[in-house]
Amino acid sequence: MTEAYGQLAFDAFAAEDAKQTGMELADQAPRVRNWKAAAAKWLSEQQAGRIFTADDLVAEIGLPDEGKDRNNAVGAWVAGMSASGRIVFTGKFRPSERVIRHRNSQRVWKVR
Repeated sequence: MTEAYGQLAFDAFAAEDAKQTGMELADQAPRVRNWKAAAAKWLSEQQAGRIFTADDLVAEIGLPDEGKDRNNAVGAWVAGMSASGRIVFTGKFRPSERVIRHRNSQRVWKVR
């Protein structure tokens, strides 16, 4: 069902397209290139089997950007690492400890 009320529209396929587009834009943004390099270095230094969340990554290397969309690049990078097989979802969730995330659930990952 799609309604012409912006955020009240419901369309699973359009929502998935918007998600993928947003992740691609965040992942390719020039302003986060240095952060992605730092994240790749961080991951390469982790032992196989290490359990972590996005909070752990951010605590160690910081956020890639400022502003309301600053977390998008983190999610895009984590999704990319998952798709490439460098990390695997453990099936568990943990509440975020960052105040701005309001204790939202976040995935728990394992380094391969």
